[in-house]
Amino acid sequence: MALITDIHAHVLPGLDDGPETMADTEAVLRAHRAAGTDRVICTPHYLSPHFDVAPEAVADAFGRVLARRGEIGHESHPVPFPDLALGAEVRVTRDLADVIRDGDVPTLGPTRYVLVEFRSDTISARARELVHELLVRGYVPVMAHPERNLEVQKDPAILDDLLAMGVLLQVTARCFETDPRRAHTADKLAWMLLEAGKVAVIGSDAHDVRVRPPGLMAAYERIGERCGSAVVQALMDNANAIWEDAPVREVRVERPRRTGVLRALFR
Repeated sequence: MALITDIHAHVLPGLDDGPETMADTEAVLRAHRAAGTDRVICTPHYLSPHFDVAPEAVADAFGRVLARRGEIGHESHPVPFPDLALGAEVRVTRDLADVIRDGDVPTLGPTRYVLVEFRSDTISARARELVHELLVRGYVPVMAHPERNLEVQKDPAILDDLLAMGVLLQVTARCFETDPRRAHTADKLAWMLLEAGKVAVIGSDAHDVRVRPPGLMAAYERIGERCGSAVVQALMDNANAIWEDAPVREVRVERPRRTGVLRALFR
């Protein structure tokens, strides 16, 4: 049976715009598990201009969540939480230069992969230089939600330079769940990037149980219906490869298919 890994989720309590309390965190993690997610990388904002999140606070919150998961494990079997790893959504700002120099870049679990977030309106030349520095140091940057970037929406081709450098793209799962009649620019761009073979992985970017809830399966179902089971399998494999610090593979989209395709993956 295929493992479902979510590489981008805000689940740690009291840090950013994710869960506020441990009870909220428990609700989000239960929702992840109910949605079929087996493993979650916790990615609180880091270096964001909107949230003052210190590494010590992240480590403390993660430790408390792991302890709570252990407590619940004594009460119920199986544990109603996914397996967890610690990461971050790293904002590409001038402060990142010091973090890179000091060797303190938070990765997605104990891997070489780094989830990076650019400004929402542009990808500056300085930001590209910082990404290049990450690559030189042996990290593999994974760009979070490129479909939301306003400059990318105007000219998706600007991503080609980043892709050529070795940056991977992580698109938000909910973009693929939207009714086509109500699709926004970001949703349409997500499909375009996927069908052009530029997306390596999808993530929920979950923050809560209602407005930005967990779950990847509905997106995988829609992608499978439109692009085929091989694309779904490649996306799943890449998420698992990131968890395991293994190489990802190209996600190639052939002719669309419009049949239910997930059953074969989960026998």
